[in-house]
Amino acid sequence: MIKKTKITLFLIFKIIQNKTRFLFWFFVRFISSLFPLLAIYLYSRVVSNIENKVALDSVIFLVLIILLVRIIDNFLRLKSLNKLDECISDIGFNIHNYFIKDLRATNKEERHQCVQAIRNFSDASSLTLMLFRQPGIDSVVSLITIPLILFFVDSRIFVLEIVYIMVYLILDYYTTQRYVVLRDVQNTKIENYYAKLQESNDVDLEQKTYTRHFARLSNWNFLEWFLIQNSAVFFYCLILGYTIISIYTGVKQISDLVLIIGYVASTQTYLNSFSEIKDNRANMTVAIDHLARNKNISVIDLDDLV
Repeated sequence: MIKKTKITLFLIFKIIQNKTRFLFWFFVRFISSLFPLLAIYLYSRVVSNIENKVALDSVIFLVLIILLVRIIDNFLRLKSLNKLDECISDIGFNIHNYFIKDLRATNKEERHQCVQAIRNFSDASSLTLMLFRQPGIDSVVSLITIPLILFFVDSRIFVLEIVYIMVYLILDYYTTQRYVVLRDVQNTKIENYYAKLQESNDVDLEQKTYTRHFARLSNWNFLEWFLIQNSAVFFYCLILGYTIISIYTGVKQISDLVLIIGYVASTQTYLNSFSEIKDNRANMTVAIDHLARNKNISVIDLDDLV
């Protein structure tokens, strides 16, 4: 799965026509992802200064810094998101052109099936790239940075945070394996349905089959998210309880609670985003498998993905 993902991402990067533009705005988006973490820290400093009755001028100065940070964040984030939207739109056409140029089909039904397979891969790739642009970059940066920040705040919370992330990712990994199997079947039903729809109005059987398998996929998706979300809630409450006890015993202040829970709550948001990216990455690898197995599309070899 990991090897297949790497090969698929390298293939997409190879297909991209304007790599310099894409990488530049990807880097700008990376820089913009650091500002929300800085804003949480600055906000906790404001609370700390208020608790300690620091001079109002100092508090106002911090608020002005937060204002500046948020404005810079908004500018860089929105600019890079819009530019990446343009890049990803172009990449979708790049993918179509790459696979369609060597398409050989003996009849219309085969061509429709091949085109749908290309569309499945293009759509999955575009959606994955859209999720990478936001919130994917934020997730990667934050899941590396937040534990490091918490390490300097409280080593015990740091350990809980690491265990929390590991448990979440392990559960996500195993539930995604089942998702891949179900998605593979679903993609086949999609290709069959649209190939038949292009040629005939008699698609009742294909619709029923599609609906039945989609229900299986949806049911598993619910179970997957219910499981990993509850693991996140458990660790959130565990860390919250520990921090509250520390405040009551005089070890920590309210500003520490703001800082710690702000970062822990962000962890769940970013882990959820990571899971969503993982599912869409699975969609992408399943779609590339279908293209590789298609005898009418020769620009990619199944052996390369094994």
